Amino acid sequence: MLRYVLTFVLLLLAIPAGANSYCENTTLSIDARFDGGRLDQCKFTSENAAELTFRNEDFKVDSAFAWFAFRIAARDSRSVEVVMHFPDSYARFWPKLSRDGKTWTRAGDDDVERSEVGKSMTLRLDVDERGTWVSAQELLTQAWYDDWFAQLDAHFDLETAVIGESSQGRSIRMASSDDKPEAILLIGRQHPVEVPGAIAMREFVNVVLGTSKLAREFRQRYMLLIVPLINPDGVANGNARHNAGLTDLNRDWGPFTQPETQGVAKVLNGLEERGVTPRLMLDFHATKMSPTMTFYTQVPEDNTNPELFATRWMSRVDERIDFDFTHDPRPPSDLDNAKNYFFARYGIPAITYEIGDEVDREAIHKYTPVFAEEMMRVMLAAPNAE
Repeated sequence: MLRYVLTFVLLLLAIPAGANSYCENTTLSIDARFDGGRLDQCKFTSENAAELTFRNEDFKVDSAFAWFAFRIAARDSRSVEVVMHFPDSYARFWPKLSRDGKTWTRAGDDDVERSEVGKSMTLRLDVDERGTWVSAQELLTQAWYDDWFAQLDAHFDLETAVIGESSQGRSIRMASSDDKPEAILLIGRQHPVEVPGAIAMREFVNVVLGTSKLAREFRQRYMLLIVPLINPDGVANGNARHNAGLTDLNRDWGPFTQPETQGVAKVLNGLEERGVTPRLMLDFHATKMSPTMTFYTQVPEDNTNPELFATRWMSRVDERIDFDFTHDPRPPSDLDNAKNYFFARYGIPAITYEIGDEVDREAIHKYTPVFAEEMMRVMLAAPNAE
């Protein structure tokens, strides 16, 4: 009997936050019932003011921040004040605003005030009956990825396939080119909140799939494996870090306890059976730790194959751009993340490609092509896999 009681309690604790995702009074409505939305508690303090609460997504998550995304509308045009509380975490993200859910701007500096201890923030904005979306970052949800996959599927060098299914039944999709002796793997959106990494990944992939002589030569030599959205449940549910299985996917490389990482593992095993050798893995993320871009790589003493790839790549980029970024070589750790796993299994450069939370989006579009171009040049100069 005790076992059944404990199971029931754990199931209650695992119920996703966001159950109270809609509220209204006589003048305002606040709604998070959409893909990527998150709102855990709503209380109106006046006709034109509300207090909202955002909790961690589950009892196992250890991240000190929560996602938020909601749409606020008014009966008529008016100024409103929204106080957002983060009892489990802190206010990591500066609010992004949109009138259509597609085009986003950063809330003005004078319109947001963080509390001294960072557990809450106050947002002042003008709303009307058309409504305004408010989100921690741009809402890049399933529709955005569907559009991207339509482009990938239309590319003459690629085909798309479902490589697995999440615990909530969403497809894990991959775009890949024909088998070559050597392969490049690109992974995105392990952590749902890390939207700048998704923006950078799409720009990066666009360059690699371009019509330039460099891109065509690169694709002639290397097979591409592109997994843009490995955590569709986390993105859809408005999670900060976990999938629907209460797991950080970037701590599941090697254990492979989750269907999302299992799908990629099956692909990797199939490559080996067909004689394809992985040569590089890039894992796209975003971070609060850097105001620009940070690349976590192996240290030179790790002797990756290709040798000193990261050092050569970063040096070539540094010669071309005037944008500060950080190359942070680190020895392997005991974390079961993608960087450690791919280096340990294949001895290849396995790099965490981090974009700062608030990096200007135009800067991402401007400088990412340089990183993609120089990656291709260094890999084309590398000796063939033995």
